Amino acid sequence: MRRIEALVVIVLLIGGLFLASLSQAVNLKEEPGSPDSNVNEIVLDSGRYVIVTPGAQTGEEPYPTLFYYHGYGQSADLVLKNKALLNLASSRGVMLVIPDGLNRSWSNVGAPSERRDEIAFTRDILRDVKSRHEVDEERSWVSGFSQGGSMAWDVACYMGEEFSAFFPIAGSFWRPHPVACDEPVNMRHIHGLSDRVVPMTGRPIGERWHQGDVKIGVGIWKERNRCEANPETVILPDMTCEVWRGCATGKELELCLHKGGHNIKMNWLAQGMDWAEGLI
Repeated sequence: MRRIEALVVIVLLIGGLFLASLSQAVNLKEEPGSPDSNVNEIVLDSGRYVIVTPGAQTGEEPYPTLFYYHGYGQSADLVLKNKALLNLASSRGVMLVIPDGLNRSWSNVGAPSERRDEIAFTRDILRDVKSRHEVDEERSWVSGFSQGGSMAWDVACYMGEEFSAFFPIAGSFWRPHPVACDEPVNMRHIHGLSDRVVPMTGRPIGERWHQGDVKIGVGIWKERNRCEANPETVILPDMTCEVWRGCATGKELELCLHKGGHNIKMNWLAQGMDWAEGLI
């Protein structure tokens, strides 16, 4: 039975990988050319990551910093081929930190893979980054797409005090949902109402695992951030956001929903940076 279940999980994940990879290829493969940036690979005992610092003319320390977690089946090396992302970071003087998943996957809390403690790995990366560069603590951000978006949610829940804002896309908690998270955080999540790879309510992966429910996850953040008032509705050109600004902890929470499926657009990351800057 375990072998059959494992095969089912592999088939389901491969199917999700195909759709997720197609989404990234379609929406992020933009802007040819080499961005004005410097790339370094760092290998720690706990894993590997890549750091991309802005060019001399566009960036001065302390750097605004974005941790970006790739999707399932992706890698840090593949993210480096995303010229649009590198150009966005470089043009804003942002230092881009790209953790590399083991076997192109992440060991999210509650997910099938249990190869690595990803929170400990993230702590190791952050410690190493700070030993090499000065980080702007008011502009220290985390994002990611799909399973990488789920990583951003995990990092927010279990080491949220280390970053100033989170803006993941198309990935949330796995079940069982956390009872509570450690600290209140600024969170802006984007998700597609027609997403079939990571549906709003999640989906089973084999018999033992299940993706989480986005709205339940947002409810956890509402409680932790102590957002008691009703949200404000903000209508953007391609999505509608519920925004909680009056949270008792001083943090802000947003849930932005679009009509599309499992995809990511570069302007969504740019909007996330703008949103995070506006919190200061």
